[in-house]
Amino acid sequence: MTMLRKKHLLATSIATLMVLSSLFVVNESYAYWRGDVLDATTTANATVATGEWDQVFEWDPNATYSAGDVIEYNGVLYEAKRENPTREPGVDNGWQRDWK
Repeated sequence: MTMLRKKHLLATSIATLMVLSSLFVVNESYAYWRGDVLDATTTANATVATGEWDQVFEWDPNATYSAGDVIEYNGVLYEAKRENPTREPGVDNGWQRDWK
């Protein structure tokens, strides 16, 4: 394939993509899921419940924890038994006083 033919093929491909991509441009949008939308300037507020969830963070020896806080350390979940536990979870014999 000659260089001129490659350039022509590339230019034709780019032009075709530009034309096809213009088909996906939308100037206005409407909230079709609402039955009371009057025009494009109508707005409404809603509250969506997402349920309850807990986020578990990796144990940080410099962090302050409250009783009931759950952390992850070496792939294991631990729950603080008391305020400001000081022992590293799962290490040495005394960690069970601070974590369960």
